[in-house]
Amino acid sequence: MSRTGFFAAVAATLLVGVAPWAQQPPAPPQPPSQPQQQEPQGRAGRGGRGEQAGAPATGRGEGRGATTPARPLVPAAASSIAATPERFIGEYVTMTGTIEQTLGKMAFSVDQDRTKSTGQDVLVIPARLNEPVEPNTYVTVIGDVIKFDPAELTKRNKTMPPDLTPDIIAKYQGKPAVLATAVINAAMVDVAKFIPPPMTPEEAAFDKVMKGVGPANAALRKGMDASNAELVKTNTDVLKKSFAETEAFWKSRGKADAMKFAADARKAAELIELAAAAGKWDDVKAHVNTLGQQCAGCHGVYRERLEDGSFAIKAGSAVKPGSN
Repeated sequence: MSRTGFFAAVAATLLVGVAPWAQQPPAPPQPPSQPQQQEPQGRAGRGGRGEQAGAPATGRGEGRGATTPARPLVPAAASSIAATPERFIGEYVTMTGTIEQTLGKMAFSVDQDRTKSTGQDVLVIPARLNEPVEPNTYVTVIGDVIKFDPAELTKRNKTMPPDLTPDIIAKYQGKPAVLATAVINAAMVDVAKFIPPPMTPEEAAFDKVMKGVGPANAALRKGMDASNAELVKTNTDVLKKSFAETEAFWKSRGKADAMKFAADARKAAELIELAAAAGKWDDVKAHVNTLGQQCAGCHGVYRERLEDGSFAIKAGSAVKPGSN
């Protein structure tokens, strides 16, 4: 396999299978000596990530169920993009090449030829770099190709790397550049990968509680649909305990509204159990809807989706000084 084909395969694998918390790259194989140029196979579409609707996780979760197709990647060599930029502007590409030079802490250029500078290099602006990249090493870069212009970055809500000097900006003005979402080095490590901030022990415990709510809620609904009072009780027991722990978590953070969401959800679970035991299934449905509204209300205020599709407690929801 050519080096270009090898890195393209690696890129596709990482896009589909990257774990949202920690990356464990395989030992790097011995690649061929020189990458071969690959040409685009057609226009790329647009897609994104999603998660199952209604998943009641208030803490950070790991679900990444896609609701729309992944964006097709257009394979390309750096030399092809530099030589015929009009073919690639607006495409979502997987570009292979050699790092020509670093341009500060957050940008670098990629050329096709490892042995010499050809003048056909492409500017790469990653979303982040978790570790430095090294000149004269092969990389696969994944991202959108744009015509480089500071105004274009502003339009895309991207920040110009602060250490790009005026002469570098002038050099690449109007030329193709890649806004990279992934930079995969020869060790198969995506050094531009989003790494979620670490959770505190309290947040980790809360995350575990929330990950138990989703399955219990789903099983409760199955019991409701089947008029199965025993199945309903088994899962309302789980939910009552979970919402009591949720209320305690938010009390430690001084969040009265979140405490009320949890208390109301716990009360709804109690009423669901009583109504099911009495065979009042219309009442069960009404209380299930109430429970869902409390979850949704709390999520809307205190949960946010991170770049990798996982969830976290919103900034500003930390413990208030003196609240303990």
